[in-house]
Amino acid sequence: MNFPPILLLLPFFSPLFLSAKIDFVHQVMPILKKNCAECHTDGKKKGGLSMNTRAEFLAGGEGGEVAVPGSIEDSYFLELTASTDLGERMPPKGPEVSPDEIKILKQWVKEGMVWDDAITLGSSGWEPKMKPRIVKLPKPINKRTHPIDRILDNYLEDKKINLPTVAPDRTFVRRAYLDIIGILPTPEQLNVFIHNKSSDKKTQLIDQLLAEDVSYADHWLTFWNDLLRNDYTGTGFITGGRKQITTWLYNALKGNMPYDQMTRELIDAKPDAAGFINGIKWRGSVNASQTRDMQFAQNVSQVFLGINMKCASCHDSFIDRWTLQEAYDLAAVFSEEPLELERCDIPTGKMATPKWMFPEIGQIDPKANKNERLKQLAKLMTHPDNGRFTRTIVNRIWAQLMGRGIVHPVDAMHTKPWSEDLLDFLAIQFAKDGYDLRKFLKFVLTSEAYGSQTDRLESLPGEEYVYKGPVPKRMTAEQLMDTIWQVTGTNPNQPEAKVDRSPKTTPRLVSESKDLPEIEKITAKWIWAPDPQTRKIKLRTSIDLEKQPAFTSLLATCDNAFSLRVNGKFVTSSREWTRPAYHEVSDFFKAGKNLIEVNAEMFGGGSGFIAQFSFGKEKDANILGTDQNWEVQQDKKWIPAKAFHKYGAGPWKRILDQAIPTKPGQSAFDGPSVRAALVKNDFLMRSLGRPHRDQVVTSRPAELTMLQAIDLANGAILSKYLNEGANNLKAKATNSQQFINWLYEHTLGRLPTNGEEQIIASVMTDPKDTQQVEDLLWLVFMQPDFQIIR
Repeated sequence: MNFPPILLLLPFFSPLFLSAKIDFVHQVMPILKKNCAECHTDGKKKGGLSMNTRAEFLAGGEGGEVAVPGSIEDSYFLELTASTDLGERMPPKGPEVSPDEIKILKQWVKEGMVWDDAITLGSSGWEPKMKPRIVKLPKPINKRTHPIDRILDNYLEDKKINLPTVAPDRTFVRRAYLDIIGILPTPEQLNVFIHNKSSDKKTQLIDQLLAEDVSYADHWLTFWNDLLRNDYTGTGFITGGRKQITTWLYNALKGNMPYDQMTRELIDAKPDAAGFINGIKWRGSVNASQTRDMQFAQNVSQVFLGINMKCASCHDSFIDRWTLQEAYDLAAVFSEEPLELERCDIPTGKMATPKWMFPEIGQIDPKANKNERLKQLAKLMTHPDNGRFTRTIVNRIWAQLMGRGIVHPVDAMHTKPWSEDLLDFLAIQFAKDGYDLRKFLKFVLTSEAYGSQTDRLESLPGEEYVYKGPVPKRMTAEQLMDTIWQVTGTNPNQPEAKVDRSPKTTPRLVSESKDLPEIEKITAKWIWAPDPQTRKIKLRTSIDLEKQPAFTSLLATCDNAFSLRVNGKFVTSSREWTRPAYHEVSDFFKAGKNLIEVNAEMFGGGSGFIAQFSFGKEKDANILGTDQNWEVQQDKKWIPAKAFHKYGAGPWKRILDQAIPTKPGQSAFDGPSVRAALVKNDFLMRSLGRPHRDQVVTSRPAELTMLQAIDLANGAILSKYLNEGANNLKAKATNSQQFINWLYEHTLGRLPTNGEEQIIASVMTDPKDTQQVEDLLWLVFMQPDFQIIR
């Protein structure tokens, strides 16, 4: 690239976060528990100071602040722990804090007092109820009647916070596409939505996107792969100690399997889904907390209940109330052999009994065989009285859509939610709707809350979070790659995942009121230059229309490649003669004269280009097909095109007659473009946050790291895609202003600002220069407005 990329990138992403050197759980927590917990945790607040959580510690006591992250001098508790005055030193009784421990505490303060939200030294006394809680909806405020809005509007009024403003159409449609199917709207799709005057156009769009079974499954596979730690490579695959569940999972998403059924099949170990509970058989010896039996206890409790059993798999938990006995008892449900409890890898002599943690809704028969015990656990997990089960999944999905969970972190479901009413209402609604994941998505997506402008934050929300609106989200690694591939046409050729991606239903069109009819009589002819050996040609024709057509279909293909514009706007393209473009394109036409232009290319002999426009659905529709009345450019002059045989010759009749209706800008073909969730992890996606999936991952880091900055600036993988993309887009970039507008609308959902146009003008002086096109792509893809979902 022509400019120093890292210098351009750093202003967009700051600050860059480095991990702390002090380990809170293993170094700081034991010191605080030994010396402070007796007087300052659970219900005890000596001197007004509580240390149950970081937030309570930082809030201070009766004398004000006692701890200030980053400042040793202002952190009064350090002075008290180091004091030799028996009248003031802390703790007041027992041994004093050792010099080594004080050194650790000082370094911890200096590094910012890193203390994960999920970790508590004591309990504030709040515990989520087991059974679902019926919520009485408050009266609507501001005429907003959606149940979510009724709850949130009253919440905001109680907090004396103004309602968030409604997100602009451009923002909403980009957000909805990325949240539902994980890719961007094309400029054509974006503008169809913007110009749609229907009062329920948002609901129409949401229905349309949720109906795209393949795209929906392609996108949400990432979320579920993380949650169920499913992948195609990594630990266990070489030795056969791990099995993926991709085929089962993809079919479940594509077919919209109810979530309670998914859960039962995962726990009950249906053959294609058994890889989840079987976990990973690690190569060599591992500690007692990492056996397959203990993985089962950890994964099942974390995924379905939002409970962290990892700590309790080694000893009684530091961070919540779960015990070593409870972790081993749950593991015993899965184990083939009797399990002896091991505390920190030391056998205790105590044996586990197969049982789970909530006997109030039922218990497992410890005498039953393994298969029967798993069936019983699956039934208990999805029991109608298990409110923890439904709250956990609706909280996870809320976090995916709104940027932050109602309970945060999403695996700390013992933490009090910022709105119990909202969480419980959503959990009840989800169960009432048959555990239907897409129906629940629609329920949230159609609220005014989801359609609000995001709450722009100077930093990530902390412990004192108050809801003010949706929180901006970073694209996942998969979303970033999918959107770059989508814009540049650089998708991989083959998926790694073994999945059936044939659509369950015919793809919906941009406007639901304009369904394409069956292909009827085609009168168009193949056309080309007078010299059939000409490789690249430009074709054009025009048509006068009395008014903008209500319906226009386009059917076109070329042996081998073409791109087509109407009135200067890009409509569609194809590089595969067996994949005809079949679109509804009325929005590209206007009353008066309309210019149709085509750039076409043969790769070594072929039949030429053929297209037919039908203005109207009736049999007497006005037909405009390719014939000798079209013009071809030759020696900078326009002359009549050469018309050849009609469409029925050779295999063309079958290919055109079986064309699949798709959106403008989207080719019809045997299968959709390969998506990032379907391919193996690579160095770029890994640095962007895609995990190894050796462990359950329920949320990815939101902060940019130095490694990510370097890979986005100078990484070989991204550079390769941008270089290939520049070559793919070079023909479209010939008209630089149209290309720039198309690129900005496609990537950012808007046109460039005046300031951006000035920068672009200095970068792209020659649109024929591939390097300049590549530089422009890089500039756009590195913008925060591209990588962040507002």
